[in-house]
Amino acid sequence: MSFKTDQESLRKWFLETKREFPWRKEITPYRVWISEVMLQQTRADVVVEYFNRWMRLFPTIQDLKKAPIEMVLKAWEGLGYYSRARNIHKAAEILSETFPEDFHSLTAIKGIGPYTADALLSFAFQKKVIAVDANVDRVLSRYYASTDLKECKRRGEEELSSYRPFEIAEALIELGATICKKKADCALCPLTQGCQAYKGGVVDNFLSTKKRKEAQKVYKEVHLYEHKNLFGIRKKGEKELFRDLYLFEEEEISEKEFLALCKKGPFKMVTATATFYRFHLIANIKKLDTFKEDLEFFTLEECLKRPFSSGHRKILHQLASFLNT
Repeated sequence: MSFKTDQESLRKWFLETKREFPWRKEITPYRVWISEVMLQQTRADVVVEYFNRWMRLFPTIQDLKKAPIEMVLKAWEGLGYYSRARNIHKAAEILSETFPEDFHSLTAIKGIGPYTADALLSFAFQKKVIAVDANVDRVLSRYYASTDLKECKRRGEEELSSYRPFEIAEALIELGATICKKKADCALCPLTQGCQAYKGGVVDNFLSTKKRKEAQKVYKEVHLYEHKNLFGIRKKGEKELFRDLYLFEEEEISEKEFLALCKKGPFKMVTATATFYRFHLIANIKKLDTFKEDLEFFTLEECLKRPFSSGHRKILHQLASFLNT
């Protein structure tokens, strides 16, 4: 058996069991593009709400092009990796409803990397291309019993069916996400006839996962400055972490000081990850007699309309709950 023959079993399995997602309906290059960027490092079930909201706000590239960056970041709020949203917004300025249909032209657009370009070529333009994410890496690595991931992709594409190849490409993603996971459920897999790792009893030898650098822990006290029912926030600058997003004032403290603060006040600790940092945040309300000059002051309702970093967004919602009790 080979992938040429096995893939028809894979196709049948996929068409019978695939999960329903909004980006699998009304397929256009724009919808494929947005969904694939959102799906990077985020679970598919989490992305559904974001994708649906995005398409309500920006149903076309022209709508996205005309939207202010703050509105775009607000729609992205909670997904993290905000540079992706900024790159999408920039790309919309040069794209029309017609996307280029070759790999080189697609990857020349800022924010469209090799994987997203392959996904567009496969799912939007139905070309014989496999979009290889971590899940597909794992499936192909096991199937060919090889750690040479580039060669696995090459072989998979060489043997890819000319009949609706996009179904096989998406089926590989689905298989890796639901069956051929780190702990594989081989009894349910449609590829066992030709899977070399399964035949050799070495499925666990081909996890194809990269070891991530451990995030540095940072402890911060977040000050919710209040004056006349208005709260002070600051928009991050061009060269700062979280640029274009709003944050409350904060200061770095020791772990000991942080743990002591967690025992006081009405707010709970929140955590958030950004690049190589793992932030631990605890908030407190500080009432002011006058406005603080380096901050902008808004009502709670106005704050809720602005894009915040994920950690400060959690604190903002804690504040909203506290004020409404």
